[in-house]
Amino acid sequence: MNLLPCAFLLALSQPLLACGPNALDLDGPALQASDEPDVLGVARERVETMVVDGQRLYWIGTHQPRTDGRDVWFLRSCQKHNCAATVVTYDAQRFNVPLNREAGAADPRFGTSSIQHGEIYWYQPETLQFVACPVAGCNGTPRVVATDIRLSAAVLDDERLFFAEDSSLFSVPLTQPGPRRNIAPDVNLGITPLALHGDYLYWLDGNEKGLRRTRKDGSSGIETITEDARYSPSHGFGVATDSSAIYWTNNSLSGSINRCPLAGCSGSPEVVFAPLRAPHNLLLDGSELYYQYEAAPYEYTLAHCSLPDCVSSQALAEHLDAPQALALDEEYLYLATTEQDINPQRPTDTVARIRQVPKPERGLP
Repeated sequence: MNLLPCAFLLALSQPLLACGPNALDLDGPALQASDEPDVLGVARERVETMVVDGQRLYWIGTHQPRTDGRDVWFLRSCQKHNCAATVVTYDAQRFNVPLNREAGAADPRFGTSSIQHGEIYWYQPETLQFVACPVAGCNGTPRVVATDIRLSAAVLDDERLFFAEDSSLFSVPLTQPGPRRNIAPDVNLGITPLALHGDYLYWLDGNEKGLRRTRKDGSSGIETITEDARYSPSHGFGVATDSSAIYWTNNSLSGSINRCPLAGCSGSPEVVFAPLRAPHNLLLDGSELYYQYEAAPYEYTLAHCSLPDCVSSQALAEHLDAPQALALDEEYLYLATTEQDINPQRPTDTVARIRQVPKPERGLP
């Protein structure tokens, strides 16, 4: 699952309407239409991360530090066939501390968002609540799924929210109130987003650099996938699974994409592709592996290769707006690109083009 932040509003190509506390009223449309054939719309904000379902595209947008030193965050979506005219803004808030943009979407304040049961779920760090709204928009305040949680990473399946808090892993039900379940107490958590596959939850051990797993219901002990899952805290960390293996990024400046069988490596992890400068994000699509890396400092490039061997790699897009500005469905890749400098030492609002392009096997060069 892709990671997302905070709390937001309802807008259908009109001024923003508050649907909860801490609402922001900002001038101008959320998304402008474009005549470019592959551009769904132009956003005057940095598009940090994206996710799709069958009908809609969802994204987090941020305005970089304002004169009061506080970032502004938005959680939005639109219909994929008519994006600029169908924007919904679920939530909008300010943050007291500017985002650490070198870490990108690995920053704990992002929380999480995903789509289940016709609802969008996300975390509100300022209220310590995990909430949900219908994907068509919030009719009033969001539904509260869980309260008093201080998550640093999270992921959903169709029944429960799994999240990291302090030094433990917990879960709570999505559709009705219920107590939290401690499924892995006293673990050393790293910067990784969590990953789910089958009956297991996977995570990165923060101190020992080991990749671990345990059963989602908490009925098993902690198992080690590998003790050699290296990472840099200066960059985002990517993880993904398919039916046989778990993949992750060694996200150093001379990095790589690695994998182990789901049950664990008998020896050292297998290097799928290397070298790569600071690989961040991974998405699996059948036999295709999509990944993002830094072609140069803070210049994010999207590439792909074919599994299982990944003997060659092809760059697909340059100048992505952020390390997680990518999603895919059965036919298309969804990207956010910008031509502006996104060095976090020189912060500026970006003008991002949200693009819908065919997957490589459907004609993308």
